[in-house]
Amino acid sequence: MEIRTLITFQKILETGSFTKAADALGYSQSTVTMQIKQLEAELGVLLFDRMGHKTSVNHEGLRFAKYASRIIAEANNALADLSSDGTPKGTLRIGILESICTAHLPLIVSQYHTLYPDVTTVIKIGTFPELQTMLNSGQIDILWTFDHLLHPLEWTLAFTYESPIIVVCSPDSPLLTKESLQLKDIAYMPFILTEKDCSYRIAFSNALAAKGYTPNVFLEIGSTELIKKFLEADLGLSVLPQYTVASELERNTLRTLSITDFDLHMHGQLFFHKSMWISPAITAFIQIVSTVFTAK
Repeated sequence: MEIRTLITFQKILETGSFTKAADALGYSQSTVTMQIKQLEAELGVLLFDRMGHKTSVNHEGLRFAKYASRIIAEANNALADLSSDGTPKGTLRIGILESICTAHLPLIVSQYHTLYPDVTTVIKIGTFPELQTMLNSGQIDILWTFDHLLHPLEWTLAFTYESPIIVVCSPDSPLLTKESLQLKDIAYMPFILTEKDCSYRIAFSNALAAKGYTPNVFLEIGSTELIKKFLEADLGLSVLPQYTVASELERNTLRTLSITDFDLHMHGQLFFHKSMWISPAITAFIQIVSTVFTAK
């Protein structure tokens, strides 16, 4: 069982096709097909269902995927460990939520590459379920999320920090003239919210549901930057982590509504997989993140 064949298998799962995997790896499609046939013969099972021109991973392929990921990860760990002199170098792959990437990563990556120019950083932006799959399959080295405190048994928490979740509006919102606001006062206002599986949207919706309300969703947008533009145009309210609007609050282009019966804090969290070798590049990145947030 060759490592390169397992990498090919993993790339097929990642891209969804033999052709795309071949293109990504620089192989001919016939080479990819041959590698998979040899792997299936060695294992004694079919890993993919072949129906005409369509190929899809089957149950046995999904079972084998977790073993392939572990074998590849251990091989990479051994290579990195034995060839490392303690200096950060190579490639650092970070999986991150869009809102965190926009708010924090430019400053941190700038500092990181000033100190460690021999490291190439690859940023993969996705939802938490997407990033979770990437970390478990060895496609990323660090997962940076924002949520309630998480405790996955197969991950190690490298660093965490806290940030409040706030209700945000335009400086022109008439709600700013109210002395005291409760959830019932904003329940029927138009809201511009992130996707339904977003942790802080779920928490806000649950807070409203506990009072007997559901949010009046005017717009649903996956981009925090677009949400802020719509808020500045006074098209509604939103619920966002404070860190995502820090510069807008400072410039007074957005304002915070104080809701007396809504007080929520969540945590930024950096994880790495317990089966992964922690390279100097990973250690150095975590140290910079820790230093930046400790100084705030």
